[in-house]
Amino acid sequence: MENEVLRTVRGGYDKGAVISKLDSYNTLLLMIEQGALSDAAINAELAKIRATPIPKAKGGLILKGSGFSVEDTDKYIADLEKKISEKIML
Repeated sequence: MENEVLRTVRGGYDKGAVISKLDSYNTLLLMIEQGALSDAAINAELAKIRATPIPKAKGGLILKGSGFSVEDTDKYIADLEKKISEKIML
């Protein structure tokens, strides 16, 4: 998803949770690129990131809150997972 953004929609994922999870993926990717982790540590950290839930944006009684698009976010995360897999295979 290079040069693309996550759209804001009603009822999407909580923005703070998404940013936090994406930061975790990007930090892991950077650490892999630097060779700072063993395979076991990479797998443990990846499992921890995957297990982190992303709640939906909270809203009022009637209206749903605004958050990042579920579809965009899931695609972005899938792209990060693919990059990590490619780095691990090298």
